[in-house]
Amino acid sequence: MSSSIFLFSTYRDANMEALASDVLRSGQIASGSFVKQFTDGFGKLIRNPNVVTVNDMSSAIQIALHLSGVTKDDEVLTTAFACMSTNAPIAIAGGKPIWVDVDPETGLMDPDSLRKAITSRSKAVIVYHVAGYPAKIKEIAEICREFGLKLIEDCDNALLASVGGELVGSFGNFAIYSFYPNRQINAIEGGALVCRDEKDVERAVRLRRFGIDLNRFRDRDGEIDPDCDIPEIGWSAMLNNLNSAMGHAQISTVGERISKTRANVLLLTEKLKNIDELKIVTPNADCIPAYWVMLLRLKNRDKVLRELKAKGIHVSKLHHRTDLYSGFRTESADLPSTKQFTDEILAVPCGWWLADDDIEMIVVQLRNSII
Repeated sequence: MSSSIFLFSTYRDANMEALASDVLRSGQIASGSFVKQFTDGFGKLIRNPNVVTVNDMSSAIQIALHLSGVTKDDEVLTTAFACMSTNAPIAIAGGKPIWVDVDPETGLMDPDSLRKAITSRSKAVIVYHVAGYPAKIKEIAEICREFGLKLIEDCDNALLASVGGELVGSFGNFAIYSFYPNRQINAIEGGALVCRDEKDVERAVRLRRFGIDLNRFRDRDGEIDPDCDIPEIGWSAMLNNLNSAMGHAQISTVGERISKTRANVLLLTEKLKNIDELKIVTPNADCIPAYWVMLLRLKNRDKVLRELKAKGIHVSKLHHRTDLYSGFRTESADLPSTKQFTDEILAVPCGWWLADDDIEMIVVQLRNSII
């Protein structure tokens, strides 16, 4: 058992270290063969080849919003219980976030609240699969089709989670993934934009590098071709060769780590299920989460959180409501279920790095803190 039980960990192994050394020695740090290898391998992992790797998940959302036609004052429907990396791109695009309430039992976007929030200015919906727990994505996708809205699935910590046997990220126009160090794949930094339409892939590939068509940008002498136009200006958002190598090295093992995490959640659920003062957040029907963390709900959450941290168990409230930040310049939202969920939620460790003794300590200290 560790002296501290961490909520998150970063995966690393000898193969990653060797590849990092090889890439650094090669000098091919910005571009190189691992960019394509990681892109192709990740596409096979998620069963969709339309992958565009980028420098982080927020860049992926930024490009997805652009491809969705979001411009100044267009409305993007989203939830407030999310990281700034999810919602900041809306403001950067000039859009207006419309805060949709959640299911108080799960913290996930409520389809009925979504339907009520749609207006003539609505352009897109961002659905965050909170901590790897899938949202009611089939219902949400149907609403988006009904109103002609683009659907962006934020799968940043939901890799290989599924709904009815289909992987999350398969239901929208776009899906977003993160390769931040504490995600299921640690590429040191990075993200991916996955598109339903191949034409969006072609645009996204250009947009991630200032709008440049890299196949035509330089002439036979290696100089910039003056006849190669850039009709649509993009960003500096390429995922480099070093990050790609780190991600590529983990594709073959990430499934095992997620399976171990799920087994840990089953064990924790069995040991915690009879504590009356504690509610285990239950996945929606027919859903298999990826479990970035395990979510619990407690009326005396703040007391329990402080006591667990004092014992070396790293727990968290996970997110602060993003609608409360003045930078979004939105009207005060009435989100009673979001408030209830954020007041009660506690994220506890469940990851692949935990030993059986760690799990037992989490259970013992939770009981002691609650009772």
